[in-house]
Amino acid sequence: MDIFEANKIFKSWQQWYWPCHCVLWRVFFFSGIPESFLPYPKDVLEDALNIVAKSYWDEGDRKTSNLISGSISALIFYKKDEEAFQKASKDFSNPETMKAIYAGISLFKKDWIGWLEKLEKRGGKYDAIKNE
Repeated sequence: MDIFEANKIFKSWQQWYWPCHCVLWRVFFFSGIPESFLPYPKDVLEDALNIVAKSYWDEGDRKTSNLISGSISALIFYKKDEEAFQKASKDFSNPETMKAIYAGISLFKKDWIGWLEKLEKRGGKYDAIKNE
């Protein structure tokens, strides 16, 4: 994969990561998030993000490089669809697990409202990886 293709994948990841990963993590935390929710296959994302992170590192932008590298760690929560859905079906039938999921979703809603307010103040500009 070349840097141009990696950047294309990275741009999709930037737009997808928040809010998609955040809400999926709140719902599927206990069971693992099904891989099919990812915008690209796990291995493709990991390769692309590593290439782009290295590019930023080589340009001297260590902060952005580290943020991109850190976002790669989110991929550990993604499991094969069958495994994740099978575990989720058991988890979703457990009342205690569902209470925890609802609590997580409530926190996400609060974060989401704050995020939207910050976004509006910046005139709609958003960079998911740089948390701007």
